Amino acid sequence: MAKLKIGFVAGFMVGFSTEGLKTFKNYQKELSKMASDLDFELVVFDTIISSMSQAEQVRKELDDKNIDFCLLFHPSYIVGDFIFEIMKSRAFFGLWAIEELREEGPMPLASLVNLSQNAGIARNNFGVNPKKIKWFFGDINSKYFKPRFNITIKALKAIKALENARVAQIGKLADGHINHTIDPRDIYENLKVNVTRDFEVEDVMALGEKISSVEVDKEYDKLIKNIRIGKASDDKIKYSVRMFLAIKKIAAENNYSAIAFSCWPKLMPKKEMVGCLVNSMLNSAGIPGGCEADVLSTISMMVLKALTNRPVATMDLPKFDENDDSLLLWHCGSAPIEMANNRGCICDKHYFAEYDESIKNCAPITDIVFKKSEMTVFRLFDEGKKFYYFTGRFFDENKKAFNGSRGWVNDLKLYNEPIKVMDLANTMILNGLPHHYPLVMENVSTYLEEMAYWLGINKIKKLPYSDYLYI
Repeated sequence: MAKLKIGFVAGFMVGFSTEGLKTFKNYQKELSKMASDLDFELVVFDTIISSMSQAEQVRKELDDKNIDFCLLFHPSYIVGDFIFEIMKSRAFFGLWAIEELREEGPMPLASLVNLSQNAGIARNNFGVNPKKIKWFFGDINSKYFKPRFNITIKALKAIKALENARVAQIGKLADGHINHTIDPRDIYENLKVNVTRDFEVEDVMALGEKISSVEVDKEYDKLIKNIRIGKASDDKIKYSVRMFLAIKKIAAENNYSAIAFSCWPKLMPKKEMVGCLVNSMLNSAGIPGGCEADVLSTISMMVLKALTNRPVATMDLPKFDENDDSLLLWHCGSAPIEMANNRGCICDKHYFAEYDESIKNCAPITDIVFKKSEMTVFRLFDEGKKFYYFTGRFFDENKKAFNGSRGWVNDLKLYNEPIKVMDLANTMILNGLPHHYPLVMENVSTYLEEMAYWLGINKIKKLPYSDYLYI
């Protein structure tokens, strides 16, 4: 993935104090350190814009250098015509004003005054497509700059992770999962993600057979140090390792950022297996692996991974409990082992094995109870034009739940506002949200809010529960 590029630009108008220009110079060093800490590329524009020709030159350079975010510093007043010219760039913009040098007498900088003007230019001078901006104020270490800037960097890095990323759908959608149908052309238009359909489950199996036993045994030995084997057979666990190594190879050779893997119905009749452990291992390895060929769920997992650099998973919603205002997040058993509590991870049979004699040995899954933690569920839908997220905490690891990867969540919040579990369930169901709930064990609400602003995508509405339907 290409690094996020931040441009640092300033302008000046004769007649104001030049002291602000010294601050611009000093902040270049401090931003360079932040670039190293936050892993972005800083491009400093030494030209101090004070003419239209300079504004045109900087605007051209912003695009020639593929700047993603232009941090426009206000060391003094800057002529609005020049700002309008610069803002024609493809980059997003941050407007940064600083404190005046004194509290009375002649105003030295008019920095905040000018920021206000330039925010108005962004809003009013671009017709029906206003230029998106974020404003910052004060010293680089102040509460109105540093934490706000950190959020922006994380949000834009998540967007950058999507830009021209390649996501592979391997195999057909799981039987009946037609609510996960997408059009790759719309996904690219809205999110700039390329979705490919170049590999089948059989391709993975064929490639897996070519992987040496030495390589398989080495990966298997690493795995069993971190799991316990329950009712799943050793040969099925080893075959899952083969498929994991095959998909990992496919991802590396084709520059895939994530994999939407269809574990069923193909693997069940062919191998009496599911792909749960395969997806678990992919997520542990830092390759978002979505279940049942659900592409948008997988892309949502990419966002959560980019924001946290932590393992992610795809969940279902099978139960809620009004007594303690909680809901159960669960899936067959594909969560990465890093999410497990002290009980650890048990490789076991799939629950289908209990009910279908023809697949009575169907395996392996990761049977885990999630450790106590903050968490975020986030999902894109409607071809990436809409999204939702909710946050909460995994609690009560002893509360009864179904076999598989699972955990009960309370302290529920939708968009940072507390919500009753029945209102949340009603919101998800009546909005017709595709089932599958991408999960990360961290609260990333602030980053998701800002990411959605820059992407221009819309939240679903909260729909409180009632016994009657309403408009």
